Amino acid sequence: MARLELIDSGILFINADPAHYHVFASHAHPVQLSAQEFIATYQRGDGMYATNANMALSRSLDGGVTWTSEGFLHDKVGDEQAYSYHDGFLSQLRDGTLIVFAFRANRIDPTKPMFSPSGGLIENEPVLLFSQDGGHTWTKPQPIQLPPGLVATPASTIVELADGRWLATFDQWHSYDDDRPYKPIMLACFSADRGQTWSEMTVMADGAPEGKGFWHGKTIRLNDDRLFTLYWAADMTQPDKGAINLPIHYAITDKAGVHWPMPQPTSIIGQTNWPAQLPDGKIAAIYTLRESDQPGFLAVLSEDGGQTWDLEHQVRLWDATGWTHIGISAPDKYPRSHDTIAFGAPTLMTTLEGELYASWWCTYASITHVRWARLRVVD
Repeated sequence: MARLELIDSGILFINADPAHYHVFASHAHPVQLSAQEFIATYQRGDGMYATNANMALSRSLDGGVTWTSEGFLHDKVGDEQAYSYHDGFLSQLRDGTLIVFAFRANRIDPTKPMFSPSGGLIENEPVLLFSQDGGHTWTKPQPIQLPPGLVATPASTIVELADGRWLATFDQWHSYDDDRPYKPIMLACFSADRGQTWSEMTVMADGAPEGKGFWHGKTIRLNDDRLFTLYWAADMTQPDKGAINLPIHYAITDKAGVHWPMPQPTSIIGQTNWPAQLPDGKIAAIYTLRESDQPGFLAVLSEDGGQTWDLEHQVRLWDATGWTHIGISAPDKYPRSHDTIAFGAPTLMTTLEGELYASWWCTYASITHVRWARLRVVD
């Protein structure tokens, strides 16, 4: 039986001088450009929802072992109004183009929280940034126009389909002043002209008929060009308690993204996650474990396309025991309950060498930073 093995781990970015300034670093997205060169975007600011949050970039020239910060992708001084930038999903197209898929929030009122008490999201818009030179220079943010009244944020990286179209996926929220309870639904749209225009939204995961909610789904293109998605899932039948976590769910979609089946449960008891497929077809995943005596991040392997997972031999990448929240109290319902989380948003990619490279953000000794790990499959 094949098993995952942890080879190495380290720090992608951390504030090296916390005595003089504070940095909250999170939501990293590494990409491998060559055997030795990696780049990674990450979110940087005073806090996860800070008004000065922006997208930064680090680069590694030794295969993802050591990293050097290169500053921000975008100078907010040129913005027409006050924005904060969040969760820049980084991906690379077949022609080498780099794309960051992020959202920017309206921060004209700097005292307004990111989420209202009902879980409504502050006014925002999704944006794209492009680089043609390995991430050394970037275009200005290009907004994606959503249908009127729709509140949605990027859920995963831009996926280039087999036919060359781009797939963008979104988490749907409700508006800031809407008092209705949070009802997570995932949406998808497509672009046939490299992000200039987008199709109408398609529902990719709506669990309402089964009393479920799906969000933060991570979609990858498989070796046979079909699409594989892992979803954070929850029981939504008790509004007074909010979203009650269920095992991670999965779905496999045709290569054109036409039919999105109802996600089905896996045996993985986790929340945020990221899958990656190995050259021989096995699928690995990293996931966040929160509701546990030993929370943290774990990596797990599937040899049958994501239907079953070898939990007995999963690998712990980070132990978050004692560092699950920032501060001493937190709201009781998602999404407000995550205002004070201290770890999350793992990613996983298959390297050119056929190994796995993971990243995540976490807090240790009161410093929120980004870490990495490298894994391989052994028989």
